[in-house]
Amino acid sequence: MIPVASAQLIEPGPKRRPHTQDSTGGYEASPEEKKFEAKKPITTESGFGSTKADSLLGVKGKLVSWFGIVRELPGKDGGTYLIEHKYFDGLNDDHIQLASLYGAGDFHVEAKDPRGEIKRLALVRVIGTVTEEKDKVPTVKADYIRVWKMGDYTFMDYGVDASNEKWKKLRKEMELIYDPDPDAAYYEKLLGK
Repeated sequence: MIPVASAQLIEPGPKRRPHTQDSTGGYEASPEEKKFEAKKPITTESGFGSTKADSLLGVKGKLVSWFGIVRELPGKDGGTYLIEHKYFDGLNDDHIQLASLYGAGDFHVEAKDPRGEIKRLALVRVIGTVTEEKDKVPTVKADYIRVWKMGDYTFMDYGVDASNEKWKKLRKEMELIYDPDPDAAYYEKLLGK
């Protein structure tokens, strides 16, 4: 764990373990992450069988917990990140972090990252307060960020997709979205370069 500012913490997510068998389990929060979860942040609810897309709007001033892919980085020491939201239903494979390829749109995250832990196309979990909504894109002031590098997360295809059309256009058709051992080509097909 890397304390970077008062009330803000950035932690790396667990690395992918060898894939020896398919098994599903619940999300394992780190001890520090559990302290932020205890504040009961709002999460998105779309999952398997959902018939309508969730919205990231209408929660200004509230604590949220959202997953997403880092699309744009700020300057050297931090600032505002652009995140492509991804649904997460609380289940994981035991060897790798899961998220849906689909989401409820984009959001901004205000954070400081002097060690450069947050990379473009990383999967992040952000817990923080929504400070504003501008042009239908909320901004979250981060209290906590967990970061998974490419290779340590994979996708499934659940929830009604309300993703930014810009990111949808980068996706290539794939017969099977899930890959237990993703490589660089996998992420390029689903997220672009």
